[in-house]
Amino acid sequence: MNKRTTRTPLRLFPLALLGLAVSALLLTAHSPLPTASASDPGSGDWPMWGGTPDRNMVSNMKGLPTSWDVGKKINVKWVASLGSQSYGNVVVSGGMVFVGTNNEGLRDPKVTGDKGVLMAFRESDGQFMWQMVHDKLIAGRVNDWPYQGVASSPLVEGDRIYYVSNRAELVCLDTQGFRDKENDGPVTDEKLTGETNADVVWRFDMIEEVGSLPHNLANSSPVIVRRFDLRQHVEWSGRESRQHSLPESAGHHRRQQEDR
Repeated sequence: MNKRTTRTPLRLFPLALLGLAVSALLLTAHSPLPTASASDPGSGDWPMWGGTPDRNMVSNMKGLPTSWDVGKKINVKWVASLGSQSYGNVVVSGGMVFVGTNNEGLRDPKVTGDKGVLMAFRESDGQFMWQMVHDKLIAGRVNDWPYQGVASSPLVEGDRIYYVSNRAELVCLDTQGFRDKENDGPVTDEKLTGETNADVVWRFDMIEEVGSLPHNLANSSPVIVRRFDLRQHVEWSGRESRQHSLPESAGHHRRQQEDR
């Protein structure tokens, strides 16, 4: 059935970090951004899925609560409403919290309909700071399943945040959005430039540029790997509806099974 049902917005609880495993395609690209290291979870930040590039899922923090009660607000610092569904992990870096969801929460009443959304909150008190909104792919559920939103767990490094949109784009944003009153480029043609809107630095369309075809949903979680004088953005995408082999010259080899 395609009938739309009423969905209740989710609420974000900062103490709960949920895991999501995905499978994928490798994409490498140069990056001209600064070479600051991603935060160590031991510093209090959790800037990517798994905390560190090795995805070890272990934090060095001590004295963390082992239980909480949402109703009584025991060991819950703050609560923030999201959309009706959220699949990626919350990441925390530089005093900010980032999480993907859909548009059912209607943070901006002028932006309506089914969208993919990345939200940013202030870590100290949960204040909503800005959001990035993505239209759905016109192919529909074969590539972009309804109401799933942005399922990527973002990566934060310095003042840049990277994630994969529901449109299978690798996106780089300024962590401050337009609250810093600056429009960082090379992308400078954003239509929404208010204080609660995201500032796009650059985007890489994997469908257009490398022929990626996400199966139902693009849900990769980026990681940055440094080798020699290059920085590689490692991305994961969906699979095609036919058997396909990637050349070993691309740095890996994988055979995909035909969808049934």
